Amino acid sequence: MEDELPYSKGTIKLTWIDPKNYEILNSSMYQTLDDALKNATKEKDNWLIFRLETTDGINYTWKLLPYGQYKEYINGMKFRDNPILYYGGLSLMIFGAYSLIRMLGK
Repeated sequence: MEDELPYSKGTIKLTWIDPKNYEILNSSMYQTLDDALKNATKEKDNWLIFRLETTDGINYTWKLLPYGQYKEYINGMKFRDNPILYYGGLSLMIFGAYSLIRMLGK
């Protein structure tokens, strides 16, 4: 059965997003981490590397590895999922804009 799967456990996936189009996630598959790292160039901005943990050929579980922008990705997800930080930051931005407009109006 595993011979029939498109990707086997341990496959490395290099992903990147073109800063000109954030709606497209690009990726390429590698057998080794070294090969993926060699192809993580400046042209592939905002890149992450994942390792395939499990698959049945339809569903895939990928583990994020500590390369590329993984810290920014994790921190961004934590920030977005934390309502105190998210709404607190939003409130501070609104208050700052209000204060700036008020100060300029004097």
